[in-house]
Amino acid sequence: MENFKLNKSAERVVDLLVLLSNSSSPLTLNEICKTLGLPKSSAFELVQTLLYKNFIELDDPRLKTYRLGIGAFEAGISYLSNMGIPHLARPLLQELNRQTGSTVFLGVEDKGQIVYLDKAENYSVMRPTAKLGSRRFIHTTGIGKALLAALPTEKIQFILGDGEIPAKTQYSKVTLQEILQDMAEIRARGYSIDDREDNLEMYCIGSAIYDQWNQPVAAISVASMYSTMTPERESMIVKLVKETALKLSNQLGYRGERLYND
Repeated sequence: MENFKLNKSAERVVDLLVLLSNSSSPLTLNEICKTLGLPKSSAFELVQTLLYKNFIELDDPRLKTYRLGIGAFEAGISYLSNMGIPHLARPLLQELNRQTGSTVFLGVEDKGQIVYLDKAENYSVMRPTAKLGSRRFIHTTGIGKALLAALPTEKIQFILGDGEIPAKTQYSKVTLQEILQDMAEIRARGYSIDDREDNLEMYCIGSAIYDQWNQPVAAISVASMYSTMTPERESMIVKLVKETALKLSNQLGYRGERLYND
């Protein structure tokens, strides 16, 4: 490595992405220049290139602040798929299954739907029928809603599209206004609830999983029979789901202390 020479352009790209991922709030161009020690012209060209590639996005047009974009999220998904997040999550899913006696799911978003990557059910009293690799609506399932709530409003609108939003049961939320309000409530309380919205017999509690870029890359949920859900049981599951989600996120490099920001 003695003759190795860093490529300055590549180094600046990585430095900027790391800076935005570690920042608790969007940054202006002047803040980026000051922190990275870049001339304004160089920083501007770098920002514009990453904007074009969707790795960063304009957060506030008036203040001209920037944050990580969907491109960084998509790169994170690909990275996790290659490294085998189900393998990393497996022991945590199994322990959560043992503690709750309910089936635990792990899933990711793909093409506007939730895809199940893994599940733990050895200790389940009742086993839901969702198969690995199967797809469900992202806006009706506990696992899908957990991941959806972690995304910016623009991304949620993009995923749901401009057409009619389908219902799975009479409890499904089928308007953008209803869903966005539901997402706000999930962020406020710190976990998702699927109260018979995908299956009339099921009550699910979920949370998003984040990576080292502070991007939501997956989600977990605990699926219980609606008839068995009591306030005490719900409180127990909520605590365990949040603890498990944060632990898995930390293993992926997430540095935050909360799973959702209001």
